[in-house]
Amino acid sequence: MSSLSKIDLLVVARWPLGGIRTYMKYVYRYLREGCDITILAASTPEDSALKKDAEEIGARLILHESGGKDGLFRMIFSELLRKKYDVIQSQGFISSIQTYFANIFFGVPHILTVHGILEERYLKGRAARIKRRLLSGIIKNIDVVYAVSNDILGHLSENIPGLEASGCVKVVINNGVDLRLFSDSGCAKGAFRNSLGIGPEIFLISFLGRFMPEKGFHHLIDAVEILEGKAAARDFKVLAVGSGAYLDWYRRIIRDKGLEHRFSFIPFQDEVAAIYRDTDAVVMPSVWEAFPLQPMEAMCSGTPLIASDCMGLREAVENTPAVVFKSGDAPALAGAIRELMLHPVDKCFEAFKPAARERFDVCKTAEALRLLLTDQMQRKR
Repeated sequence: MSSLSKIDLLVVARWPLGGIRTYMKYVYRYLREGCDITILAASTPEDSALKKDAEEIGARLILHESGGKDGLFRMIFSELLRKKYDVIQSQGFISSIQTYFANIFFGVPHILTVHGILEERYLKGRAARIKRRLLSGIIKNIDVVYAVSNDILGHLSENIPGLEASGCVKVVINNGVDLRLFSDSGCAKGAFRNSLGIGPEIFLISFLGRFMPEKGFHHLIDAVEILEGKAAARDFKVLAVGSGAYLDWYRRIIRDKGLEHRFSFIPFQDEVAAIYRDTDAVVMPSVWEAFPLQPMEAMCSGTPLIASDCMGLREAVENTPAVVFKSGDAPALAGAIRELMLHPVDKCFEAFKPAARERFDVCKTAEALRLLLTDQMQRKR
């Protein structure tokens, strides 16, 4: 082991956004005593938040701002040439590919952390078959495939022939949340609503995340249209928090449907505890997930949650009070929202909060990762 018995960990993140950035923020804070962490990440609109996170968790941050496709590869190679690392943890498939080729000459134990599915959009075109074979071969030759849920590991096993029989170590470590950020302390209940001019009489539905098809925001728009047409049980509004390539498209759909009065959009928020505190229901209409942080954050805050039964999300909400509906079924989502308007379940989620905080504590995730890092480092010796 390197400096003063600490693990020298290099983290590579091609897309340090949303769940991946929050994963690093939550997990690495609890590894700082046993690890010297360097994060090599691509520049994104969330750079300021990432810089703040790195400072808080005591990590060294290297931002890749080059527009060239091989820029990240060259930076990884240069960093491995500059310093001897004990373990590399790549966040996502693209990061792992760049890391794999840069690491050929160094042989540092390499852990691929899988936060999502193998999306077909990345495997299309004339070279689709070659791309798939190349990616499959790389994944099977990485030292460890670390999936954040059993659903995701199952998905990989189905889509990568020979993965189960391959020599790489395959582990599942569920995500967790930093409980300190979702305590009962902080600003008073109602303060966030007041800042937006949303009164207590309004049933506030919150959607938090990136605006992309897999998050299912279009299904929420359809559900709101159904509630509007059938007259909801209460006056309501959807608070849509985040950013993404499809934001303007979704706003145009809402405008065309005449539903603008039902939606309020605010940009990405680094601190979300106040939103959970003032929300009547968090809605996750996802098409697929890995093992999302949002349902855990909501339940650790005692906030009612409506979630689809898609892969990854269903695993996260299993044996919880979450109201579950069939993914892609807008009428079912509308019905679930209306039911909560008529019959609030705040007390049920408040009662479940202690169990949620015990189950989803990120300290468990960090400890499992620490053991994995130690094991990989010792195997390579």
